[in-house]
Amino acid sequence: MIELDKLQKMWAEDASVDDIELSKEALNIPNLHAKYVSILSTVKLNLRKEQSDYAKLRRYKWRYYRGELSQKELTNLGWEQYLGAKPLKNEMDEQLEGDFDLIKKKDKVVYYETVVNFLEYVLRSINSRGWDIKNAIEWHKFTSGMS
Repeated sequence: MIELDKLQKMWAEDASVDDIELSKEALNIPNLHAKYVSILSTVKLNLRKEQSDYAKLRRYKWRYYRGELSQKELTNLGWEQYLGAKPLKNEMDEQLEGDFDLIKKKDKVVYYETVVNFLEYVLRSINSRGWDIKNAIEWHKFTSGMS
């Protein structure tokens, strides 16, 4: 699992721009873009897997609470037979929302969504970096008396 705090530290280092070496910084933009696109694509694939796992688990839990799982399925999942009252159709969402296994799986999905959002922000920042560097060069020209 890619850790968000490590990505944030990595971006804090990569985000800084050397005001003296603006041409070097401009040439580094494609490398930064490639680095973070690669990470984003990996995280998006992980997010999709977690979403699929969540949907699959939710379906099993729905069948579990309705008493529809076979003994073989229960054994494979490592669950005991549900002995509570079968939830009514309008109560099932509440039952599933409170299920510990589903909460843990949903937390993973939300975590990956947060990482994806962060990386998309980073890429937007990288995409505007050329413009920012151009403006910094123009500012240096202006303040040094060059037009």
